[in-house]
Amino acid sequence: MKTIFLIAPHFPPSALPPSQRARLLVKHLNDLGFYPYVFTSDPKYREEKEDSWMTELAGNKYDLIVVKTLDPKKTRKFGIGDLGLRMLKSLRNELIRKAKEIKPDFMLYLVPPWYLMLIAKHVKIKTKIPYGIDFIDPWLTVLRPGASFKQRISHQIASHFEKKATQNADIIYSVSEGINENLRTFHKLPENKPMFAIPYGVEPSDYDLELEGIKKTKLIIRYIGAVWADAYPVMECLLEAISETEKQLPLRVEFFGTSYAGEGLAKAQTNAWITKFGMTAYMTEDPLRVTYRKAVELTLSADIILLFGGMQPYYAASKLMGLVASGKPFFAFLHEESFPAKFLKDLNYKYIVTYSQKELPKTKQKELTQKISELIKEKDNFVKFDMTKPQIQKHTAFGMTKQFIEPIEILLQK
Repeated sequence: MKTIFLIAPHFPPSALPPSQRARLLVKHLNDLGFYPYVFTSDPKYREEKEDSWMTELAGNKYDLIVVKTLDPKKTRKFGIGDLGLRMLKSLRNELIRKAKEIKPDFMLYLVPPWYLMLIAKHVKIKTKIPYGIDFIDPWLTVLRPGASFKQRISHQIASHFEKKATQNADIIYSVSEGINENLRTFHKLPENKPMFAIPYGVEPSDYDLELEGIKKTKLIIRYIGAVWADAYPVMECLLEAISETEKQLPLRVEFFGTSYAGEGLAKAQTNAWITKFGMTAYMTEDPLRVTYRKAVELTLSADIILLFGGMQPYYAASKLMGLVASGKPFFAFLHEESFPAKFLKDLNYKYIVTYSQKELPKTKQKELTQKISELIKEKDNFVKFDMTKPQIQKHTAFGMTKQFIEPIEILLQK
């Protein structure tokens, strides 16, 4: 059996998106002929909430190598909070040491944290082991006018080190073709550079949870996930449409896990719109990220789930396939060029409204209100997705892992 090093600072019991990606991979790599060694940080030096269920879901078909990581309580005094930076030196040394001992066939860096890319080229030179990068989120993006000094410095660092890492990578993966296109443009990557867009997969059995009986007096609409600046124009229009709908039907609107920040640092994202649209009586927000198990429970116990994207087409929605597998009614408001929009339209999904750079979210207000009302009326007759369809099977956890392995196999045969 071949071996692969997964560099995954966020790994179960973390429930952040990079950890989800990693745990889905380790569950199925063995079935595809690769034994994984996972290089990660000690959970006590991460800043996200732990979820023991994630460890259970990951299984045990891998070796875990815990890398020395600096304590954020100490490093934040010097302005350093990034997990990748806090473990970078130890990670580099451990990768080189273990590569000489185990002689893996391939290394895969799951980013963020993006600072992992500072060592990728160096580790390859020292070990001669080919590597890939999986961009779960983009590091280098267009610098907005009025950016702060810190943002400008971060942009320069990203531009320099991401360029070196991508140019020397043997394979580049990302969760969307939009990210790949940006990488090609930003770093002038050659046309023959192996690049693959592989959206998040789903383990359908995650949604087999049994819930206790729940009493509800109002129809519950929920959103579970981060709210980020690029999505503000989209969310504002969606909330306005929901506020119009609530005038006709009593609703309960709940947002969970809207901030990327850890406990004590998470701040509410929606207060301004709750006030603007008069939603104080029926909308609440808890910005602290919830565990994955809690997110699944919140999904299964809601009447309707919300899915929305940002203004950039590269949004891949880590929660998309989970919603498909859950069988719950959900409403989607997405950029027409994004993978989630194209995927749902390919399946002829009814409850979706799209926008673009030409047809901005604010032009969709009437359509949004109509579609949301339509889903509410039809929610009890919602038809679940057929999980046996090929376009869905491709994005199960096994299907996702297979897409990762195929180009590695080709590379190793050369």
